[in-house]
Amino acid sequence: MITRYEIIKNDNEERLLLYLDYNYEFSKIPSEDKKTLEQRIIKYIKDNKILFSGTTITLIVGGIIIGNIYLKEPIENNKLEKQEIVEEINVVESEEKLVEEKEDKITDIEVKEEIKEKTVEKDISSKEEIDNNNSTEESPVKEDNIDNNIYVTIRRSNGEYLTLELEEYIIGVVGYEMPASFNIEALKSQAVIARTYALKSLSINKTLTDDYTTQGYKSNVELQSLWQGNYQHYYNKIRDAVLSTKGEYLTYNGDYIDAVYHSTSNGKTESSSNVWGTYYPYLVSVDSPYDIVNPSFKKETFLSYQDITNKLNIPVDYNTNIEVASYTISNRAETIKIGENLIKGVDFRNKLGLRSTDIEIIKGENGIVFITKGYGHGVGLSQYGANGFANNGYTYKDILRHYYTGVMIIKK
Repeated sequence: MITRYEIIKNDNEERLLLYLDYNYEFSKIPSEDKKTLEQRIIKYIKDNKILFSGTTITLIVGGIIIGNIYLKEPIENNKLEKQEIVEEINVVESEEKLVEEKEDKITDIEVKEEIKEKTVEKDISSKEEIDNNNSTEESPVKEDNIDNNIYVTIRRSNGEYLTLELEEYIIGVVGYEMPASFNIEALKSQAVIARTYALKSLSINKTLTDDYTTQGYKSNVELQSLWQGNYQHYYNKIRDAVLSTKGEYLTYNGDYIDAVYHSTSNGKTESSSNVWGTYYPYLVSVDSPYDIVNPSFKKETFLSYQDITNKLNIPVDYNTNIEVASYTISNRAETIKIGENLIKGVDFRNKLGLRSTDIEIIKGENGIVFITKGYGHGVGLSQYGANGFANNGYTYKDILRHYYTGVMIIKK
């Protein structure tokens, strides 16, 4: 039943995580068998001589937290038979239709179509106490024992799984995703976006990672290595940004939005329909005038004709006509004509590894210089644009409502 365990600390209090296999059907446990579940857990702790000084045991199946067991007081490993336990298990069964997403980088999460989801929550509570004679009696669960925190489990690059309280996780995401030197209001906007992405992922049982395949994440140790002598200052700054927006996320028509974002726009953001072919009313083109302050706003990339031929699988040389055939409303390449071939601007950018689809083409004798403006797919929030707005007096809520048209900012 229990495959492994882990002890973590949250607010200086230990929490025991028990990872269970998929074959244990908690939703079908009759009330008279709940004592058996408790006894199995106690036996596992005893057999493995787990030194655990906390009072909360969290049950996890497939990276999803399904419930908690709350101890009245910390246990001693050699006195487990005498420990009284109050159990509260919340089982959540989810039924959803999930379409495949194509992902460019962490800030380039591509959404193919609306996700339809239906969640049915079943609460199974037990008020049994185990005494020295193995007799049971009802005992109310005290309100101060209820854990209202949300936890997320992420798969780290080394293959291990890590479970964190949501806001602690968001600190590590913001530290990874946005420069800590940015304005605090920009960091707050990033925190709300990261929280929205995490909550939506939990709602559809999507596994979070620590790299570009979902949201990036860095632990405190990794942030220390990244920031060196600025660690304490930057950590406190990001922690303030996260906790000052605690519980806030974005919705459109009552549903979590697809919280996509990018580094730098070309002066306007792009509509989702021009990148992924699907229109979302909150992901439309808006002005983003402050992106030009990014030192790498404009980038020159040289590729030889042979490199271009290999990457596009289309013969290209000095005599080949290559030009932008049509533009989107944000002045990005919608289609590019190469000889008699027509290729989508998004595909052209991805195959050649260019920074954006705002492309200027300059042919030379040995190859082509591509001049691009901006960095990323251009949809949703521009991070450098957000920082520019923040430096000019806009709040994080102003920034979010500007880049995501018609959204609501909700607080759990």
